Amino acid sequence: MRRILLLAAAWAVLLPGGLWAADASPTAQKPKVAVFPLAGTASAELREKVGFSLRMKLERDGTYEPIDGPTMAEVAGEKPVVVAATPETLKAMAEDQKPAVLIWGELNADGSAVGKLTVKVLDLREKEGKPVEISKAVAEPTDMRFVVERVLESLKGVGKFEHPAEEGVTDDPEARRLWEKNPNLVPCPNFTEPGKWTALYMDQKYAAPISGKLPEMDKVCIYRLPNGPDKSRSGGRDEPAAGHNVLAMRLSKDCAENNGMACLSDSFKIEPGTRYRIQFKYKSDGPNLHVFVKGYTLAPNVKGEMVEREVYKRQVPPSGSTDGKWVTVIDDLNPQNHQGYPVQALRVDLYAYLSPGVVMFDDVQVKAVGAMTHHAKDDALKKDETIKSGDEKGRAR
Repeated sequence: MRRILLLAAAWAVLLPGGLWAADASPTAQKPKVAVFPLAGTASAELREKVGFSLRMKLERDGTYEPIDGPTMAEVAGEKPVVVAATPETLKAMAEDQKPAVLIWGELNADGSAVGKLTVKVLDLREKEGKPVEISKAVAEPTDMRFVVERVLESLKGVGKFEHPAEEGVTDDPEARRLWEKNPNLVPCPNFTEPGKWTALYMDQKYAAPISGKLPEMDKVCIYRLPNGPDKSRSGGRDEPAAGHNVLAMRLSKDCAENNGMACLSDSFKIEPGTRYRIQFKYKSDGPNLHVFVKGYTLAPNVKGEMVEREVYKRQVPPSGSTDGKWVTVIDDLNPQNHQGYPVQALRVDLYAYLSPGVVMFDDVQVKAVGAMTHHAKDDALKKDETIKSGDEKGRAR
C-alpha cells in the first residue's frame, strides 16, 4: 500500500492549508507547536513520517507555527518521547522554543498495516489545562491522514479539514483550441536530457540518468526504447521509434507496498486565474499511479531566506496496470491562490505504488486552456499531505 507517502501527505494527501492564517502576515507572531519525536514499537521511519505529517498539516493550516523536526529532535536529545512522559518534563525540555502547545505520543505495531497511534495534546495557554489523549488503531495507510487531522482539530482555532471531491476535465471547443495552440510548459516533457527530472525514494534523491537498459530494482531512469513502432499505443498512435526516451521506474514488492516511488519535473511558471490541463501517456505491467501537480509560492523560511513553499496540490485520478498498452491520461487543474499567497509555479509529480513491476511515462504536457472553471472546492487547495519534497528525511509529498 502507499504507506509512507500517505502518512505524510495523504499521508495527501497528498495534502486545510496555507502558509499563514488568513488574518496574519508572514512576519506575524503565531503560537508555536512542539511535536516531539514519537516513541513506540513501529519502525523509526514510520514514526518520523507521522511526526512530519503533523507538522506539515499544521503549517498548511496556518493557525500555528510548528517547530521544525530537526529542532525537535535536538530538543528531545535524539530520543523519542513516550506517551507517559509528564507535561512538566516536556515543558522543561522545550523551554527555549517557547511552545504554546505540546504534542507527544507513540505509534505501536499491533499487527495492522500501520499500527496504533496514541497522542497527547496539551495547550499551555489554558490555566489548569489537562492533556487530551487521542488513540486510534490504523488499519490502512490511507486512514492515517484522518487520525492526524483528528489530532490537529483538537487545537484551538484549527478548523475541520475538508476533502472536496475532485473535478475532472471541463472540455469545450475553446479549451481544445487553446490546447492545440498553447505551448507545453513542462521542462523536458519527452525526457531528452538528464537533470530535468528528480527521482525520490526513501532518503534517495537524484537526477534520473539516461540509460539503454530498464532501471534496476527500486530505481528510476530515462530509458531509451530499443524497439520499433508498437501498435499497442492507445488512440491509434504508434509508439515512438527506436531511440525515443521514456521515464521508467521499477518497483519491488516492498517499495510498492510501502513508500512507493516518485519522480518530479523541474518547476515551471504559470499565470494567475488560469485553468491548466495535464496530459501524459503511461504503460504499466503492475504499479498503480497517483500523479500529482504541485503548486509553489516564494516565501521566507525560518532563516528569512526566500524559498519555494508548496501551497497547492492537484491529484490526478488514480489509474492502474495497462496490460502492456500505452494509455493517455487527461485532467484539469485550477491552481488557486491561498490566503492571498499566489501559486507561482508548478511541478509534475509522477508517483507509482501498490503493486510491483515496471511503469513507463511519455509525453508529459501541461498547457493553459482558459480561465479558471472551479473555485474553492478544487482539492488542489493544499489541505493535506504529500511528503514531500526535501523538507525532512524521506519522501515528502
